[in-house]
Parts: sequence; C-alpha cells; structure tokens
Amino acid sequence: MNITILTWGSDGDLIPYIALGLGLQRAGHLVKIATTIYAKDLVTQWGLEFIPVDCKAWYKDFLVGSHQNPFVIAEYYNYVLQPVEESFLPILKDVCSGAEAIIFSPPAFAAFELLEKLGIPGYAACVVPLHPTRAFSNHFTPTNWQFGGTYNWLTYTFFNQLLWQYIQKPINQWRQEILQLPPVSRFADPLSRMCKAKIPFIYGYSPAFVPKPFDWPDWVNVTGYWFLDKPKNWQPPQDLVDFIAADSPPVYIGFGYKAGWDQKALMKLSLEALALSGQRGIVLMGDDLTNEFDLPDEVFPIEWVPFDWLFPQMAAVVHHGGCGTVAAALGAGVPNIIVPYNYDNFFWSYRISDLGIGSQPLHFKNLTPEKLAVAIKAVVNDKVIQNKVMEMSKSIQAEDGVPTAVELIQHYLGIH
Repeated sequence: MNITILTWGSDGDLIPYIALGLGLQRAGHLVKIATTIYAKDLVTQWGLEFIPVDCKAWYKDFLVGSHQNPFVIAEYYNYVLQPVEESFLPILKDVCSGAEAIIFSPPAFAAFELLEKLGIPGYAACVVPLHPTRAFSNHFTPTNWQFGGTYNWLTYTFFNQLLWQYIQKPINQWRQEILQLPPVSRFADPLSRMCKAKIPFIYGYSPAFVPKPFDWPDWVNVTGYWFLDKPKNWQPPQDLVDFIAADSPPVYIGFGYKAGWDQKALMKLSLEALALSGQRGIVLMGDDLTNEFDLPDEVFPIEWVPFDWLFPQMAAVVHHGGCGTVAAALGAGVPNIIVPYNYDNFFWSYRISDLGIGSQPLHFKNLTPEKLAVAIKAVVNDKVIQNKVMEMSKSIQAEDGVPTAVELIQHYLGIH
C-alpha cells in the first residue's frame, strides 16, 4: 500500500517518523515522507522516498522564547497559515497525491481536513500526548500547576478552542476555495472532530514512562518509543572513543539552537558547571563556538553523534527536554537533567522528576553554573536514581514500539 507520512519539525522531531516509515517499509508498504526541504538528506539517507513540502511559510521568522504560553503557539500557527496562498495548505493535496493512506503528526494536523476530500484512511501519529485526560494537563499549559483532574481536562478544552479561534479563518478559506468543502463551525476544533470521527491515534512514547490514561478511548494507542538505530556505515571518531575510554563516564551536554538563547553564554555556563561538578564532559558545539573557547582536556566537543551509540556510555545527559533526547537517554538507562525550553519540554522534565529518574527541572531564567553542577553531582552519585532509570530502560527496551505501531496501522487498514 502507498502510505504518505506527513510531518515536519527539527531533526529530533522527524527521526521517530523515519523509524516508523522504515517499519512500514519492512512490512511491504511503499512509504513516502512528506516534510520540509531542509530534511531531504535526513530522510533519503535511510532509503525512504522524500517529498518536499516547500512553501514561503518556512522562511518566516517567528521568535518563540523559553516559556509555556499557549497563546504564543496559537499565534504561531495563525502566523504561518496566513496568507493561505503562502502557507503549506495549498500544496498538501498535491503532496499526498497517489497516497492510499496518510499518517500525520500534530504539526501537520491539516491532513485531517484533506482526508475528507480524498476519501482515504488516515491516522494521527504523535510523540507527545494530546488527548484530553484527567491524568495530566495539556503540555501547552503550565505543567507545574496541580489543580486536579477537572482542571487537567479543561486545559485541553481551553487550548484546543484557543488554537481553533486563531486558525479557523485560514483553514476554512482553504477548505472552501481549494478543497471545495464546506466551512467548519466556530467551535469545532480539529482534535474534537478527530475524536468524534474516531480517527485512530498512535502515540510513539513509552507506556512505562507515561501510561495510557484510563479515560482515553480504545482507538488511542501507546506503543512504545519509535527508535531509529544509527546508520549502518557510521563509525565513531577514534579520538572520541579514546576520550570516553580514558576515564570515568562523562556527562553529555547539548541544547541545540534555541531562539532567544545566547549560545555562547550557555556554553560558558555549561563548562563552568562541569568544572564545579568535577565531571568530564562531551558537549554539543558547532565550529562557530569551538573556536570561542579554550577547552580543558576534560571536555570533548562534538557536532553530531548518534545518541544510541553515545548515551549508554554517559553518566548523565543535560539537554533542553526534546522528546527524542528524553527517549534516547531513558532507553540508554541514563539520568536526564533538563533545562526546559517550551511546551512538551516542561511535561517531560516534570515527569522525569516525579518518577525519580533524573533531576528537578532547571529553569533557564534562573540557571547558574552552581545549580547545574549540583544537579550533575546529584544524579551521578545517587544510586537510587541510577537504579530507577535502569529499570525504566529495561521496560522501554522490551516494548518494541515500531513493530507494535506497524501492527496497529495494518489492523486499522484491514491488513492481517
């Protein structure tokens, strides 16, 4: 069957969908990944067909700082969808031409409207929980506000309606002028309509880490993480291998590029924290920053290394809380130290601390070398944390997320 996976985001956002695509390909399907032009090399190196979703919207500069403000994400979607003719909406129908089924991620939620036009099956594949539940609040709202089950449920109603009020105009314009479909009513947000239509949702994170809530319906599934193994022809640099083997396991620090973060100042803070903690470190640092610092022998700079190779050899992982990095660290049995940037970063960071498998969240605005050093020393020396995260790793490794997701998709497609 011809299956198009429609998704976009950072490399970390895309990798789970590439893993899912490879699983579907192994099951005999023809899989295409439709995403931004920036991800072409990432997709094609795995042998999957790449379809560019190229539009002017990707070139818009919208600063999203470190926060958990639902109004900002709603405004962002309104920003990239207008004017409609410059957004990704007009090209989605052509991008999905020939598809017999569509699998779409949350950023590509407009695919749900397209299913109505094309008359083909479609499924939502997500790596962050989106369905209303009393178990925890919507990750687009403040995660540390603990007001009980009713509050948690209402955060989903609030955010879904907020987002819809911002985007209903461009979505309805697209439906009417291009798809030749009737407009959607003022309060019928996409997720509510998906739930009403019982569109299957497949969540690619670990049920050992975040169990499926009791109030989610049967067509919502949590499969386990969709891990992507390192490229078969990849070999680690010998100097990196030698550095790791020379002494006790180092601490990985990698924040990537985040709008509004002073990368040079953040790296300076990280190096000072490593020195204060007495730990060796491997830091994610591009050439532009490497030349700015006289690195001590206890610190090794890298640009990119597969996490499934690197993380099992680390003492701890310090990062901004992206779902892919969290998954890789948990799968490797290594404690997370998270400096949350926005939205789901906060959700994962509080979940980590609540389960006792990493540090408390370290908020960026209050971050100091001393605070980061204390967190590093705490997780590196705490045997309880280390034992708990190793138990979590064993559960995650036993879950087989990609085969489970493929089996579910084939079930929904009527393939046995």
